[in-house]
Amino acid sequence: MTQLSTPATGWNWYEGESGGRGLTEASMVHSRAERHGAVPAPDGSVTVTFERTRKTTRYCPATQEEMDEIMEANRSVLDGNERLGRAVAEVLRGADLQMARYMQRMGSGVYVHTGGSRVSVWWWYSTEAEKAMAPKPWTGGDGNVRARVVAALEVAGFHLSEDDAKGSHVVLAYADNPQV
Repeated sequence: MTQLSTPATGWNWYEGESGGRGLTEASMVHSRAERHGAVPAPDGSVTVTFERTRKTTRYCPATQEEMDEIMEANRSVLDGNERLGRAVAEVLRGADLQMARYMQRMGSGVYVHTGGSRVSVWWWYSTEAEKAMAPKPWTGGDGNVRARVVAALEVAGFHLSEDDAKGSHVVLAYADNPQV
């Protein structure tokens, strides 16, 4: 394999099949390229096809300007996602749903988790004992809380991600809800 050069910044930008862009350290790119037998292109980029998933990611040497642009775009998504999480929690509290109360006895309820580029909503049990003894309100006959969560969010104008439409979590992304 031809040796990859390390960019002056020490970082590469990458783009996956989904179109998302990010940054990774050049040493990580070198390791991935070597492990997966990728050969660098004349422009210094390398495309890695991961064996397990068969997905490809293209890595290119990053200039400082590209790093700044990507970091600002990512910061913008994280900020938007934080606003989305707060807005979702406010809508659900207003829909008279039992919200989770972290670290409190009998604190089980609907939990809104904001992380990375998505907001997830699920039923959270405050203790293992409660989980074992309590009814299953998320999808069970005790109110079907998941359906009530989905209805409240849709009435409020939120768009749910298709990724997890039938799963145990309700997932939203800032990209689908820029109105917040």
